[in-house]
Amino acid sequence: MDDGKWIRVSDTRWRRVSRRKFLKASAAGAAAAGLAPLFALPRAAEQARRLTFLHWSHFVPGFDKWFDGEYTKEWGKANGVEVVVDHVPSSQVATRAAAEVAAQKGHDLYQFITPAPNFEPELEDMGDLVEPLIKQYGIVELSRRSTYNPKTKKWFALSLSFTPDPAHYRKDAFDQVGFVPDSWDNILRAGRKLKAMGLPIGIAISGCIDSNMALRDCLWSFGSSVQNQSSEVVINNKNTVEAIKYMRAVYKETMEPEVLAWDDSSNNRAMEGGKCSWTLNAISISRSLEKNNPQFSPKVQLWKPPRGPQPLGGKRLGSEHVFFSYAIWKFTPPAQKKLAKQFLVDYANNWKRAFVGSEFYEFPSFPGTVPNLNELVVHDPVAARLGQPNRYKELTTTLDWSTNVGFPGYANGPEGEVFDTYLLPQMFALAATDRASPEEAVKWAEEQMKPIFAKWKARGLV
Repeated sequence: MDDGKWIRVSDTRWRRVSRRKFLKASAAGAAAAGLAPLFALPRAAEQARRLTFLHWSHFVPGFDKWFDGEYTKEWGKANGVEVVVDHVPSSQVATRAAAEVAAQKGHDLYQFITPAPNFEPELEDMGDLVEPLIKQYGIVELSRRSTYNPKTKKWFALSLSFTPDPAHYRKDAFDQVGFVPDSWDNILRAGRKLKAMGLPIGIAISGCIDSNMALRDCLWSFGSSVQNQSSEVVINNKNTVEAIKYMRAVYKETMEPEVLAWDDSSNNRAMEGGKCSWTLNAISISRSLEKNNPQFSPKVQLWKPPRGPQPLGGKRLGSEHVFFSYAIWKFTPPAQKKLAKQFLVDYANNWKRAFVGSEFYEFPSFPGTVPNLNELVVHDPVAARLGQPNRYKELTTTLDWSTNVGFPGYANGPEGEVFDTYLLPQMFALAATDRASPEEAVKWAEEQMKPIFAKWKARGLV
């Protein structure tokens, strides 16, 4: 008996077709994408019946509801697979990955929320997926540099999305003190007045992802970085010292001491609670305000990340707020690897649904999957309903200023380790709290980073 399969006929409609027609259509579609050998469905008796995911707990709760309860259910029904999605908080993603590696057992698909090059030796090469998708849809450069190792020629993960990290600011308060938050200098100058009004600046200087990202923005905009294009540690330079001096002034003159202990959602809570005037964060702040406090929402607007000082080049650079990538462990059984890859390519081909399902939180790593992205962003129906038709317009410039952890090089193993051990936040915190001078803090960071880079180079992975 042929009970048929479900296929998508539009973004929201599916219909049942016979198994013969389904396989024929699947093979034709896969061949067009250059993926036919990998994604022709196996016979029902051979097909793996269960696929397990490790996902973070999304900062846009509606996305988990859509992904777990709608998309994976549809895909599972269409392919005869039970899809099981387990969620962990953002702070546990890296530690859980390490635990699965140690046990040599875990989920079929693992979703990282920061670049994962330091797990490369344990990860399946995803080049057989990535290369055809690039040919079909193109790829965002920061996603290439966050999932590919030019030394080993390996795609150690597949990224379907990243999250831009614009600034959120109290427009009413900045207007009152006469500033636009377009530069780091303006953040400091306005912040002094805003703190006196009870609206301090909000930048985490702590062991959280937000801090790792925001402080990299500052470092890059001041013309410095952890490494150069040749993967050599270059943190110890006068521009880093200037960035630390600047952030120490911001901490002392515009912020509250609590930022030294902030977690990944502290700045969200501060902005949504009307307790800070400016922060760098994904649009989860805006979306939360639209749902929970629509009257207050118009006061909080988006802006691009600040540009640096003109004497140091005046760069405007922002790290991705969250970098999503899917990985498959080498120890995953072959049948599960094949099924996991099938899911990923099907998911990539339907990324417009995910982009809308994430409420514009997850931008496509393969831009051709959402060709009308700018139109969708500019004409967001929720913002229009609240009388703010241009609320998300700044997101149309995302690719002009977004870059990857590891800039100006790749997100390699040592950069991943530096990130996961929060060495940059520690460096800035040493000087901000006067436990070290800016020069001493930079020297300390260099001393921590050089052995990490040497270790990875000795392994032949950088």
